[in-house]
Amino acid sequence: MVCYHIHGTYEISEAHDRETFYNTGLAIPYGVFDGTAVVWEASPNNYDSVYTVYVEVARSVTPYYNLYIDSALVGPSTGRLNLKIVAADSIPDDEIAVYMNVLEDSLPDLTTPPIVFYSVCRQQFSFPLEIAYPDTFDTTITFSHSSQSDKMKTVVFIQAIDTKEVMQSIISPFEEE
Repeated sequence: MVCYHIHGTYEISEAHDRETFYNTGLAIPYGVFDGTAVVWEASPNNYDSVYTVYVEVARSVTPYYNLYIDSALVGPSTGRLNLKIVAADSIPDDEIAVYMNVLEDSLPDLTTPPIVFYSVCRQQFSFPLEIAYPDTFDTTITFSHSSQSDKMKTVVFIQAIDTKEVMQSIISPFEEE
């Protein structure tokens, strides 16, 4: 689960695009697990019990893709991710996109009393993916940032735009250059 802030201090335009894409009509906070199952849970104390069922189902699905992050490097103001995608099986005939979220581990809310947000999406990049089994896709994504380098990580996921299914994902910390 990645937290997209659509209001307040950590709001990004991509978060609004994602909310529109899912169009659940639910109050915030809610989650969309694997792009298809909308989950709403008001109490953080219940998150583990609510999401366990979805995690177990996701683990039983054979992936269409394998993702590899060859390197994730970050300096004081720029970052670079070397990504490799391998088609693992026959791929559905859908429009497929790759998303890379740049996350910051934890950020304080500026309210009183302050609370802490975890895994906050600070930037999102996306591009179409057009490969067929058994092809491989290699790319390098470079970006600028204003986050603390030691608190940054990335989540990369492949999503079918028509069905909204998240077909594979990977998470990685950034290493300082």
